Amino acid sequence: MLIYILLLAGTVILGVLLCRSKTGNLIYCILGGIALFVIAALRRSVGHDYNNYGWMYIGYMSTPLETIAQNRTEKGYSVLCKLLADYIPEYQSIFIVMAAFFAVCTAVCVYRYCKRPWLGFTFFLVFGVYFNTLNFLRQMAAGFIMLYAFKFIRKNQFFRYLILVLLATCFHRSALIMIPFYFILRIKMTPVTLGAYSVLVTLFMVFSWDIMAFASKFLYAYQGYTLETNKHLTSGVNPTFMVFVALFFILAFVFRKRLTERDPFNNVLINCLFFLLMFEVIGVKHSIISRLGVYFIIPAALLLMPKLFEEVLAWCRQKFRKDKKKITAASAIAVSAIAAVSIVMYSMMLSINYNGILPYRTMFEDFSTEAAE
Repeated sequence: MLIYILLLAGTVILGVLLCRSKTGNLIYCILGGIALFVIAALRRSVGHDYNNYGWMYIGYMSTPLETIAQNRTEKGYSVLCKLLADYIPEYQSIFIVMAAFFAVCTAVCVYRYCKRPWLGFTFFLVFGVYFNTLNFLRQMAAGFIMLYAFKFIRKNQFFRYLILVLLATCFHRSALIMIPFYFILRIKMTPVTLGAYSVLVTLFMVFSWDIMAFASKFLYAYQGYTLETNKHLTSGVNPTFMVFVALFFILAFVFRKRLTERDPFNNVLINCLFFLLMFEVIGVKHSIISRLGVYFIIPAALLLMPKLFEEVLAWCRQKFRKDKKKITAASAIAVSAIAAVSIVMYSMMLSINYNGILPYRTMFEDFSTEAAE
């Protein structure tokens, strides 16, 4: 657990010290990306999915490329593994490659789009996105591809957006759900739309068993899952994360007017935070649904939360602009409140250990749990 605590503490402290200029931001993002990469790349048997991915990699060593091309699997990830497995027998290589991909994507995004890069890295950790990259390799790869597809929503370029959706499905077929969300995310978040969405979620929860039975039989992304054999359809996730997401969404909803006036695209990001919450609510009953939140948690954490933090501070300055002492006090209270919620949220994820990221062990340690066993 200590390594994750040090990672968060180092992210904040180093960010406050370095992020004071464009050069400082660049140096910080490089160092932050390296830290994310090293911790993820050197892990061994960390994460519930680690051994499964190790087994998959070993299987690709003896699987002809022609067979992979014929299988109904996500070809992007399969081909990547096959190319690596043909030359590097050590299954740790796939974790190193994916760690590099996630770290570079995160660092580039934070550097380009965050006024204070340390906020992007901090919320990336606090929201557990980094912990997800230690597990759901294929779906997280699809999620990061979709992160860069969001710019085409801003530019009203559906065809280019669609191309990236199809690319994302090469890593996880659930990315197909993002096609209609090109239009849904553009709907303005208001009390009326929030109420309508809430009604739909309620109806889904009431008829969820019938809906999940239908999905497991007829929807491409869920074929192969059955209510009788798959625990992810019949059991839910711990609701703790949902509660914290709800708190941040309430804050974003309160500040939605200020956020959208500053940048209309922020409405898309507020919607991302809401749909993350929606899938977490449903996930309390059917855990597999919570995984659809992958496509919304990345832009919400990396893009929206830093802007929301900045907007809260801007409101404090505007509200008490004639009294510097009140500005300082209000800002301190706001920062302390957000920090407290974030620390508790991060601590709870570590204590619950939903993703199996504890204990952290490296590939250099001597222990018996191996992917091939």
